[in-house]
Amino acid sequence: MGTAKKALYAAVGAGDVALEQAKGLSKRVTELPTQIVGSAKDFRELPSKAAALPKKSSERATSFAKTARTRLEKRTIGLRKQTTTTYKDLTKRGEKLVKRIQRSAPTKRAIEQTKAARSRVKAATTSVRKAVKADATAVASATETVVEQAG
Repeated sequence: MGTAKKALYAAVGAGDVALEQAKGLSKRVTELPTQIVGSAKDFRELPSKAAALPKKSSERATSFAKTARTRLEKRTIGLRKQTTTTYKDLTKRGEKLVKRIQRSAPTKRAIEQTKAARSRVKAATTSVRKAVKADATAVASATETVVEQAG
């Protein structure tokens, strides 16, 4: 499968995922007040957590500095793999959706109507071409007649 075709399928798949996510949005919005009330407990614990931050921060910063490069490399490799997997998944999803659309009855009707319209346009073009040729012949004949009578 060509790169351009894969990209198109991936774009269609991404649109399908976005549409699917949008369908679940109303449920998430209605659950939001419950989640906010649940977060109130976390807000009450903030002062005690803030007091312990200076000691924990220096320990964590030292530990972080020691392992940052290794974690960054692992994370980069993981993200690269995840991106490739996601792209392949979106491509497959888009391809399935496109094929489903191609096999649908409305699409088949549209294709048939397009073929019929193309045929009618071709016939009209031929008729116009013949009419123009006949008109040109008639004009040439009329011109000859006028020239003969005039002179």
